Amino acid sequence: MADNRTMTQMLQAPIEGYEDAIVVPPINANNFELKQTLINLVQSNQFTGRQDPHNHLRFFNKSNQFTGRQDPHNHLRFFNKVTSTFRHPEVPNTTVKLLLFPFSLEGEARI
Repeated sequence: MADNRTMTQMLQAPIEGYEDAIVVPPINANNFELKQTLINLVQSNQFTGRQDPHNHLRFFNKSNQFTGRQDPHNHLRFFNKVTSTFRHPEVPNTTVKLLLFPFSLEGEARI
């Protein structure tokens, strides 16, 4: 039996039966909320995604300071540092990170 699909049709990934790739687990804790100050702190260092993260090293100047471009590694270090300050006995830290990470992105990086 011949396959009469076009090359474009054969290269499309199937989407039936697939859920979202990243899912925040349900939170069964009483009195859990993310404070606005924590969200504001995460938003104070948003990553825009306007640069190629693999070429960021060429934008360092002689004093080893990042010039005019965002460093995605520094963004993640800052995000991990901020989110590690928040603790709730009934909520895993990874869940807090999954909830807060979208707030750390803007522009092209948020897509």
